[in-house]
Amino acid sequence: LWAAVRWWAVVALLGAAALPLTFTVLRWLPDRGYAFTRMIGLLLVSYLFWLLGSLGFLANETGSIVFALVLVGAASYVAYRRSEGGLRAWLGEQRRYVLAAELLFAVIFFLWTWVRAQNPMIFATEKPMEFAFLNAAGRSATFPPVDPWLSGFGISYYYFGYVMVSVLTRLAVVPEYAGFNLGIAWLVAATALGAFGLLYNLVAAGQRDGVRRLALVLALAGGVALPFAGNLEIGLEILHANGAGPDRFWEWLDIRDLEAPAVAREIPRYETNNWWWWRSSRVIHEYHLSGRPEHGLEPIAEVPAFSFMLGDMHPHVLALPYAFVSLALALVWWLRPAAPVSRGAPLWQRLRELLAHYGWPLWLLTVLVLGGLSFLNTWDVLIHLFVVVGAAILALWRDEGRWRREFFGQGFLLGASLAIPGMLLYLPFYLGFRSQAGAPYLLPMLMQPTRLSHFLVIFGMPLLALTILVAVLFWRRRPRAWRAGVLIPAGLILALTLLMLLLGWAIAAVPQASGLVVQLATELGLALPPAPAGFAPGWAFSAVAFLLPALISARLGSPWLVLFLALLLGATVMLWHSILSRRDGEGAAEATLPFALLLLFTGLLLAIGPEFVYLRDVFGQRLNTIFKFYYQAWVLFGVAAIYGLGYLWQRARAVAFVAGAAYGALLLVALSFSYFAVGSRAAEYGGEPGLNGISFYAPDEQEAILWLRDNVPGTAVVLEAVHPEGGQYSDFARVSASTGLPTVLGWVGHEHQWRGDTVETSVRKPAVELIYSSRDWPQTAAALNEYGVSYIYVGPREVATYGSIANEKFDARLEVAFTNDTVTIYRWLPGADAVSLTP
Repeated sequence: LWAAVRWWAVVALLGAAALPLTFTVLRWLPDRGYAFTRMIGLLLVSYLFWLLGSLGFLANETGSIVFALVLVGAASYVAYRRSEGGLRAWLGEQRRYVLAAELLFAVIFFLWTWVRAQNPMIFATEKPMEFAFLNAAGRSATFPPVDPWLSGFGISYYYFGYVMVSVLTRLAVVPEYAGFNLGIAWLVAATALGAFGLLYNLVAAGQRDGVRRLALVLALAGGVALPFAGNLEIGLEILHANGAGPDRFWEWLDIRDLEAPAVAREIPRYETNNWWWWRSSRVIHEYHLSGRPEHGLEPIAEVPAFSFMLGDMHPHVLALPYAFVSLALALVWWLRPAAPVSRGAPLWQRLRELLAHYGWPLWLLTVLVLGGLSFLNTWDVLIHLFVVVGAAILALWRDEGRWRREFFGQGFLLGASLAIPGMLLYLPFYLGFRSQAGAPYLLPMLMQPTRLSHFLVIFGMPLLALTILVAVLFWRRRPRAWRAGVLIPAGLILALTLLMLLLGWAIAAVPQASGLVVQLATELGLALPPAPAGFAPGWAFSAVAFLLPALISARLGSPWLVLFLALLLGATVMLWHSILSRRDGEGAAEATLPFALLLLFTGLLLAIGPEFVYLRDVFGQRLNTIFKFYYQAWVLFGVAAIYGLGYLWQRARAVAFVAGAAYGALLLVALSFSYFAVGSRAAEYGGEPGLNGISFYAPDEQEAILWLRDNVPGTAVVLEAVHPEGGQYSDFARVSASTGLPTVLGWVGHEHQWRGDTVETSVRKPAVELIYSSRDWPQTAAALNEYGVSYIYVGPREVATYGSIANEKFDARLEVAFTNDTVTIYRWLPGADAVSLTP
C-alpha cells in the first residue's frame, strides 16, 4: 500500500513540476494541458536524465534524476513568469474539472494496483524480457543500458519507456520487482487520464459552459472505455459458452476456438483460468491464398484492455499515454490560426516564418513528444507525425476557405521541421540502435484478405457510432465534392495494389527470395518455370502474372472490408470539403469536427494498408503490422466515436439516443472482458496477493536472486543456463531478467528480433554448454574469460539442463559466493587462468 502511495505521490510531483509549463505552452486547450502534466513531466525529467547521462554529464543514479527534476521545475517556473499568469485563478475556476481528473487518475491507479496484486507474477509471454530491461535501466552505469541477455552489448531496442519506469521506481524508492507492477498500474491510469483530457478538450474547445458539462461526461466515458473495453469477441465468447447461436453461424464466423458448435457448459470458459481471454487478440483467422489456414503467425489484434490484462510492459503499452499527449498537441495545431508563409520565398525563410508563427515552445514540445514516441515505440512516430501535420494542413484549409495544392508543400515543410530535430534530440539512441528491419522494408500481402466480420468484431463498437455520425453529416450537409470522394479512395486502392504487385516482382527477381514465390505457386498448383540464376526481372514478371489470377480471385471473393473502408475514406474527404468551406458556419475556428474526422481518416488508412503491404520483420508475415497499426487505430476510432456521440447529442438528439444506446450496449459487453479477465487472472495465480513479481519462484531461487540484486554491484556478468532450443517465453534467463545483471546468452530468438541476423548466438550457446558440462578446465577458463563472467549460477534449471557435473566441477575449485539447499553461486575472477582451477 505504501509503495503505491509513494508512486502516486511521485507522479503527482512530476505533474506539478510541469504544470506551469503546460499551462503556458498549451494555453489554446480548454484545460490548458492539465490532464497531460504527469506524462509531460515524466517525459521531460526522463529525457534530461537520459540525455545528460548518455553524454557523460550525469551518472545513472537517483541524485541525477532529482537534478533533472529540478531543471524541469526551474524551466517551468521561468516559462510561467514570462506568460500572462493566471494559473491559480484558473485552478479555482476549473476546480470541478481538476477534481474529476485527479479522482479519475487516483481511483484507476489504485484499482489497478489492486488488480496487479491479485496476480503479480512477472512470468510468461514477454514479461521476463521487459523485467530484464527495467532492471538493466536502473543498474547500468551508462546509456544505452547493458543487454541483460547478451553480455558485452548494449540494448538494441527502443528502451526509453523502461528508463521512464526506472525513474519512477527510484524516486518512489520501490524495488523493481514491485515497480514493474506499479508501472503497469501507472500506464493504465495515465491512459485513462490521457483519453479523458483529449476528449474533454476536443468537445469543449471554444464551446459554452453547457457543452463543457457534456464534455466532462464524455471525457469520463472515454477514461473508462479506452483502457478497459475489450473488443466484441467477449460477447461471442459468452454466447458460445452458453450454447447460443446456430451451428452454421459459428462455422461462418470462423474465429479460432469459437468455430465449433456452441454448447452450454456448466462452468463457462470465461469463468475459468485457462487463458480464454487470449483469443480476443487473435480474432482474424488468416488463410493463405491456397485456402490453407495459418497457424502460429496469425495477425495480432490487441487492444489496450487486453494489454493491461496480460500485464506485459511492452513498448506499445509504454507509449500509449504519449499517444494521447501527441494527439492533444495535434489538436493545438488545429486550434491555432494557420501560419501565413510567403509563397515562393526561400526555404529557410518559409521555415522561419512557420516556426515564428506557431511559437518555439509549442514547436519544441511537439518535437520532444514525437521524438520520444520514436524512442518509446518506433512504429508509432510516423502515425502521429501524420496526425500533427494533417491537423496543421486542415487549419490552413479552414483559414483559406478553399483547398490549395500548396498546402502539401507547407505540410511537408512542417513535417520535416518536426521529424529531423526529433531525431537529433534523441541522436544517442539512433547511433546505437540496430534493427531487424532492412530492404525492401515493405512486403506484399499475399494472403487472403481480412474478412469484414472479423474486422467488425474488433472495431464494431466505435465504428458503429462513427458510421452513424458520417451518415447524419451526409444527410444534413449534402456534400458535393463527389469527384474527390471517389478519386481519392479509388486512387489509394489502385496505388496500394500496384505497390503490392511491384513488391511481389521485386521479391521474385532476387535469388534469395524467389523461392518464396515458387513455394506459393506450388501450393496453388501452378507450375512456374525454373528461376534462372542471379537477378531475373523477366522471370519475376512472369511469376507475378502467373499469380495474379489467384490474387484477384481472393480479393474479389472477399472485397467487403476494403470497400467499407474506402466508402468511409471517401465520405470523410467529402465532408472536409463541405465543413472547411468559408461559406459554411461549421468552418469556424472553434469547431473540432474536422479534427475528429482526421482521427477517423488516419485510423482508416491504418486499417486498409495491411490489406496490401506490410512492414518486413523476422516473422515474414503481417502479424506485427496489424498489431501496431490496429493498436493506434483503436485509440483513434475510440476517441472519434465518443466525440461523435457528443456531436450528435448537440445537433441530432433523436439519432443520438439511438446511437448512444447502441454504443452503450456494446460498451457494456466490451467492458465485461475486463471484469471476467480479472477474475481469471487472479484464479490463475492463486497465491497471496501482493506486488512482489518474483514471489512465484521457489524460495531458494528467490533467495539467490535477491542476494545477487543486493550484493553484486554494477553489471558483473552472471552465467546461467541457455535453453536447448533458444528459450523464448520460458523461465530460462530468469536470473538476468530478475537482476539486470547481464548473462552470456538469454532468449536467442529475441536477440535476433532486436538485432537481425547475428552470429553471437550461435557462438555463445555452445560456449555456455562447455562451461557447465565440459571437464576440460583450460577450455572452461578460456570461455569464462572471453565473456567476462564473474559469477556462475548453478540452480535446478542448470542441473536439469547440463547435469550435476557443474557442482562437481566447481565445488573444489572455485569460491562459493552464495549457497542454499538447491542453488550455489560460484565466484570467478575474470582473467584467471586454468591453473587456478586445479584443486
